[in-house]
Amino acid sequence: MSFRARTYSRSRRFVRPTHSSFCGCEFDRDESRPDHLADHDPEDAGLNPLGELNDDHGAPLFEEVTGRVE
Repeated sequence: MSFRARTYSRSRRFVRPTHSSFCGCEFDRDESRPDHLADHDPEDAGLNPLGELNDDHGAPLFEEVTGRVE
């Protein structure tokens, strides 16, 4: 993914992506990035489809550590 950065008056820096991270297409100059990304499905980002859970969805995110590490 690449970004374009511009610095405006009062040193305000504006950074925006030049390509979609999901489909790789190049954005038009005035195209709304949030609207484009919202049109993609979760599967485009490597996620489960909406409403579908993994079998281990209730498992803890991290293992509990017991004892001391020396």
